[in-house]
Amino acid sequence: MSNSPNITLDLRLGYTPDAGWTHVTATNGSLYSYKYAGGDDGAGGMQAKAGRGNDTANVQLIADGRYTIFGVVFQNDSSNQLSWNGNGNRAGNIVDQNTAVENAEYSVLITDTGNGNTVFVCDPPVKNVPQ
Repeated sequence: MSNSPNITLDLRLGYTPDAGWTHVTATNGSLYSYKYAGGDDGAGGMQAKAGRGNDTANVQLIADGRYTIFGVVFQNDSSNQLSWNGNGNRAGNIVDQNTAVENAEYSVLITDTGNGNTVFVCDPPVKNVPQ
């Protein structure tokens, strides 16, 4: 398990039938496809053994320049392990303190500046497992 996994996020407007793509509906009703690569599981996920220090994941958009990161939110992070440090609107870092066992999720909020600034969510898992 890596202490600094690199994660990329690719995005497309419309349905993409290829393997590994997830489909989501944006706030304006448009259909989008997204695909994570990298991370600890090859699909944007993070997993670390609790108690082994911070895990910092570098997240970068590799999609067309019309897409930007609007923000990152965390779910099921009951121990407040996760935080976001944005590096502009196309990349940033998720920092996991790894001091408690939990199964949390992060969601990257994307804005499509080429489609009325509509917003959609892309979300792989984060897991802190016992040592």
